[in-house]
Amino acid sequence: MTVLFALIRKGWLDVRWMLLMIAGTAFGLCWLFVFFTRKIEARPRFPAGVPTIEIEMRFWENVPLFLLMIAIWAIARGSAAVAGEVEKGTIDLILSRPVSRLEYLVSQLVVGSLGLAFIVAAMVAGNLTGAHYNTLKSPPSLFTLSKPALNLAAYGWAIYGYTFLLSSVDIVRWRPTMIASVATLAGYIAHVVANIPQLDEWWKWIDHLSIYRACRLLEVATKGETLAFNAGLLGAIGAVGVAAGFAVFLRRDLPAAS
Repeated sequence: MTVLFALIRKGWLDVRWMLLMIAGTAFGLCWLFVFFTRKIEARPRFPAGVPTIEIEMRFWENVPLFLLMIAIWAIARGSAAVAGEVEKGTIDLILSRPVSRLEYLVSQLVVGSLGLAFIVAAMVAGNLTGAHYNTLKSPPSLFTLSKPALNLAAYGWAIYGYTFLLSSVDIVRWRPTMIASVATLAGYIAHVVANIPQLDEWWKWIDHLSIYRACRLLEVATKGETLAFNAGLLGAIGAVGVAAGFAVFLRRDLPAAS
């Protein structure tokens, strides 16, 4: 257990600046969007009865930067988990110590998962802090904000899962990074195209190929009917990827030059 904690501590120190930059940006943007929400609600012709959470979630859904930041973290940590260390040649040094492959992978998994949790927690904190300094008509509670945050965390976990699997079979980091990035971007484009109102119904099927179909923040925050299904589906995608990555890495031969 001491070895595992040492690996987690090392991994955390390696990524702390990247994580703080992403989380800090997420915190600041959420605070800024609360300020914009106050301005929108203060308009004379603003319709009565529109809940504050609906306005805020439209920012969360329609500003791709939120999804991009989470995807960057998930892909960066997933691709670095195995292929990154193999490419640098440091994995031999790590495993030459009294460290098992299982302990090494668990430490990578813990750092990646805690990072995702930290980022979405920063978003919720930014929203709550902004609500404290801006007068809103119906400021959302911590519980209300935790639902879309959970959906976002599950989205990041799904991306981390398939990137982790790609990393576990490769010897260079750029390949799993490129493949996961292309797959994630393609899923986003498919989701956008499928929801263009002017297109025929035939195009709607491509939305089923996108993980973004399960990232419905506005609905999750206001109704919550799809939260269990969305989080469960995304969580299953991530879990399958991580489990397959574990199975591959625990059995694969590492290159002699690593």
